[in-house]
Amino acid sequence: MKKTIMKNKGFSLVEMIIVLGIIAVMSTMALISINIIHSAKAKDAATVFDSEVATLKTKAKGMGVDLNSNGKIDDTEKDLLYCIKIYKSGDEYYLCTGYTTAAAVYASFNSTATANSGKGRNLSSYVKIRYTGKLIDGTSVTDYDPANGTQAIYIVFNKRGECVYGAGEYEFQKSNGKTVARKYIRANGSHGSK
Repeated sequence: MKKTIMKNKGFSLVEMIIVLGIIAVMSTMALISINIIHSAKAKDAATVFDSEVATLKTKAKGMGVDLNSNGKIDDTEKDLLYCIKIYKSGDEYYLCTGYTTAAAVYASFNSTATANSGKGRNLSSYVKIRYTGKLIDGTSVTDYDPANGTQAIYIVFNKRGECVYGAGEYEFQKSNGKTVARKYIRANGSHGSK
């Protein structure tokens, strides 16, 4: 019996280059997909924001806050205004609807949000929000990253449709810091995109 010895030479250089090329193409496609997803999440957050601001303004002009749902605004409810609170908890931004008083916005804010155990609507961890305008204490800020509590951004419209708090520019960025959308609210109550 003759023994046959096979010589295993391994992969050729051409085969290795082809495999590396396939890996490079697949990696590039994955990065592009992730970038598109992050852009879409940031644009979606800007759209949600714009929709909620329009709803807030309509509610503020059209109806008062009827806490006890009796169909009329009682004396205890006449000073209440609809409000949106934008804040960051951990790495995620939230948009929380509620009501407050113009005299003590932070102290009297009450959430009416049911999503995320009352935290409000989650705007995704792939989105950053930056605000340029005035906080509720009158401090002017630029490129402000909202936190929770007194560091949150409160948007309040009065019954004439004017923006009492939260007028300014809202910049929606992907997690890498690239701006995807800019929204504004003016003191006269108009709002839109830049």
